[in-house]
Amino acid sequence: MNQNDHPSVVQTLRQISRPVWLLLVGMLVNRLGNFLQIYLVLYLTQKGFSEPAAGIALGAYGIGSVVGVLLGGTISDRFGYRWTIVVSMAGAGALTAVLVHLSALWLVLVVAAATGLLAQAYRPASSAMLVELTPEKQHVMVFAVYRLAFNLGTTAGPLLGALLIAYSYDLMFYVDAITSVVFALFALRLPHAVAAAKDDGSAEATQRKSYLAVLSDRGFTLFMLALFLNAVVYIQHIAVLPLQITADGHTPGVYAALLSLNAVVVIALELPFTKFVQRLPAKLAVALGVGLVGVGMNLYIAGPAIAMFVVATLVWTLGEIIGTPTASAYPGQVAPPGLRGRYIAAAAFPMQIGYAVGPALGVALWTVWPAGVWWGSSIITVVAVVAALTGMRQPPSEEDTKPEPTPGADTLPPPLDEAHAASTSEARDPA
Repeated sequence: MNQNDHPSVVQTLRQISRPVWLLLVGMLVNRLGNFLQIYLVLYLTQKGFSEPAAGIALGAYGIGSVVGVLLGGTISDRFGYRWTIVVSMAGAGALTAVLVHLSALWLVLVVAAATGLLAQAYRPASSAMLVELTPEKQHVMVFAVYRLAFNLGTTAGPLLGALLIAYSYDLMFYVDAITSVVFALFALRLPHAVAAAKDDGSAEATQRKSYLAVLSDRGFTLFMLALFLNAVVYIQHIAVLPLQITADGHTPGVYAALLSLNAVVVIALELPFTKFVQRLPAKLAVALGVGLVGVGMNLYIAGPAIAMFVVATLVWTLGEIIGTPTASAYPGQVAPPGLRGRYIAAAAFPMQIGYAVGPALGVALWTVWPAGVWWGSSIITVVAVVAALTGMRQPPSEEDTKPEPTPGADTLPPPLDEAHAASTSEARDPA
């Protein structure tokens, strides 16, 4: 393989097309203003609602978020990626601004659920667009850039929110609303296209364009199983790790430092590592990443020395860096025409379920057998690695996956102009 088949990070950034930059910057702005979920409980209790009511409202937002990803996958395949992002972000912004004026609990619950739904519906569409607007060999690297923007926004957003709270909770939510609308305005400049499969109106054609088609893909369901099991293991760094650290006689500050270590390493090293990871077959990259996450979690059993906690955290962080960009790009790469949004949404769904049930399982096991959490993580990881290696397949080439445009819809422009495409035919480098 020519070493120029995968250019450097700088070369990749230079080759990113203008629509992709609009997506990346728009998503970064949106994440910087993503305050609602983080501060909803504090806001509602400050406004006079009870703590249980505030918790229910946060749960409503979470349920809406899960439904929103699945609904977003269907809508993006049916009506197009651009309008899915525009409606999702504009609607989320409007509802966020409305929330500060509500006083009835039932209205707060309804609006919180609807906001969660709209705030997440854009994600399948944005990921699908990244795949379609990016040359095949750049997919993994571009998704690593996408994750960098996401992580930067997620890290800096809460700090910005805390500054705004010093002036007003209402101001914080208005800024949240504005950042969502800004993303919607960015999305209006994106190309309009629908990657639709042929539909002859028959029941069979309808099934081919539904989530039943995704579930009938046995290899992809094994990939989804791997994502679910990995999420159950990964979330233990939030659910059980703080219990382990305090049980070993350390302060909460040690736990905070480990989380900060993870964030700094991911932000600093994921792009450089992806330069090499993108050369690996997709199944190998994902299996290696999932495996290292499990190994890192298992190493927590070797405490109580702080150095051991640091080593364990670095190991599973390395797994996150290696596996996640490829796992993020893979659903859009292997999806049939007209189902890309649904495949991406279907991959996100088991992870959300894993993040939901993982803490309950981990803490319950911790109460009866603390070491069992980390040994159990190892066993679950072995199953996840086998599922990834067995189910994942080599993504088809771009020539095999060109979508047939919907009549009357504009087709997507080539991701690069002809001159640029010619230059990348020799040097082409992506979750």
